Amino acid sequence: MTPKAYLSRYAAAERHIHYLEEQKERWHRRATRVTPQYGPAPGGGSGVSKPVEDALVQAMETEEEMAAEISKAAGLLREIRAAIDAVPDAIQREVLERRYIGMQSFKQIGAAMGYSKDYVHHLHGWGLQKVPMPKDDKP
Repeated sequence: MTPKAYLSRYAAAERHIHYLEEQKERWHRRATRVTPQYGPAPGGGSGVSKPVEDALVQAMETEEEMAAEISKAAGLLREIRAAIDAVPDAIQREVLERRYIGMQSFKQIGAAMGYSKDYVHHLHGWGLQKVPMPKDDKP
């Protein structure tokens, strides 16, 4: 994997976290809309209807899976931030942060930093050469 591909995973992980958090909220809303039917259950039991019980179990299992995925994606975000922070040149580091974390175009970065788009492109390339890659992701 190239440093560029590695750093590009930041945006994908961030989108994935956002998606999972939305799904988690959806499950919470769905679970709170369901009104359990209390009373004597046929054949004994807790008094909660089977469909409601199934929905609650599914919601809890889904929430556990989402929490694990969110934790994994958050770890990747921290790892990528640390890799960018390890770039020794502050200007190159800022270009990488704006590009991969801020999701700005080279033109936007140049305008914000007072450089031409072409020079920002060169700073980006020089910065990528200095990004430390995880051992299992080396090109």
